[in-house]
Amino acid sequence: MSESHVRVNEALHAAMAKAVPEASDLDWHAPLSSQNGLDSVQIMNLVMEVEDALDISVPVDVLAEVTTLQQLADQLITLLEGRPS
Repeated sequence: MSESHVRVNEALHAAMAKAVPEASDLDWHAPLSSQNGLDSVQIMNLVMEVEDALDISVPVDVLAEVTTLQQLADQLITLLEGRPS
């Protein structure tokens, strides 16, 4: 697992723990808004937490395509690995 994968995984787990503290087992392939229990405001807060933790900015068009934690993780990894050092 790459450093980007580890960083994204840790950032998403921490952000989800803040957003939905009662959720102990995350389903990475379930829609964010249903099984993972997030409303649209919580999803935006989740993304802001992750952006802060990873020091990146997620473009709005990327967010429009994301419906699961796994898709968000994949996009975050792509952003991190494509960012100039």
